[in-house]
Amino acid sequence: MDRARATDELIAAGRRLGARGLISAGEGNLSVRLDAERLLMTPTGRRKDELEPDDLVTVRYGHAESEARSRSGLGPSSDLRIHLAVHAARPDIGAVVHAHLPASMALTLAGEVPDPAALPETAFHLPRLPLVPFAEMGSAMLAEQIAVALTEGPEPLPGAVVLERHGAVAVGADVVTAVDRLELVEVLCRAARDALLLRAARAGVD
Repeated sequence: MDRARATDELIAAGRRLGARGLISAGEGNLSVRLDAERLLMTPTGRRKDELEPDDLVTVRYGHAESEARSRSGLGPSSDLRIHLAVHAARPDIGAVVHAHLPASMALTLAGEVPDPAALPETAFHLPRLPLVPFAEMGSAMLAEQIAVALTEGPEPLPGAVVLERHGAVAVGADVVTAVDRLELVEVLCRAARDALLLRAARAGVD
């Protein structure tokens, strides 16, 4: 994908995540595969719903990736390892998106794992939704766990994974599809959370 189109899609996706309340402060990160050697990704330390084109960072595989800088002087996301690992493990995808989805974090904090079969949309679009155990943010261990979860069979390979206490990561042919999948994960988690609350309230009344 050419840089101009990738830039437009990343900027729009960041604004969409912010408008839906799926990111806050400097949370979240997004990347698009430009070609076999390069990614375009969001920077560290900036709101992803307020980015400008010059804030995006081009990262090359096999180089000193963390030293890359945007045209405005910003470094790549602290979750760079996740993006590099997932793009390398899944050559079939074109985009990776990570956000700290509020309902997914609440569920996993409570020890609950969302079941994609519970709702028709997730059952169809995300029939497999693995849970990745907690690991330090930005760590090689977390990146490896996510890449493994997104590549383990059987088919179809997962389009998203839930991270324990850390939101979710979604992939797609493009960034629009990846964000769609993140939204579906959050809808599933909100429905599961609300169902748990309603059951608890009914049990209290009974």
